[in-house]
Amino acid sequence: MDATKKLILDALEEIVNADFKRFIWHLWNGVGSDIEPIPQARLENADRQDVVDRMVEKYSTNAGTVAVQVLLNINQNSLAKKLDLKLQEAGSGR
Repeated sequence: MDATKKLILDALEEIVNADFKRFIWHLWNGVGSDIEPIPQARLENADRQDVVDRMVEKYSTNAGTVAVQVLLNINQNSLAKKLDLKLQEAGSGR
């Protein structure tokens, strides 16, 4: 498994379902002005592994950066910082 995928999945497994639902909402409604959203149909009924796969498909090497931004958007600041540091250590997604 790709290091970025594993790190993002590990982060998503630390959030409760309500926050995971908000994470998905941000992905299909837009993470930021310069990040294209993932179509809602691609994320509908997706579990954590599916979301990671869709993120890597859409954002490729920037998937880690997008995940960090979405975590910040849903006020998971410490988890975002933790993921960002792990991505930097792994040399991926940043």
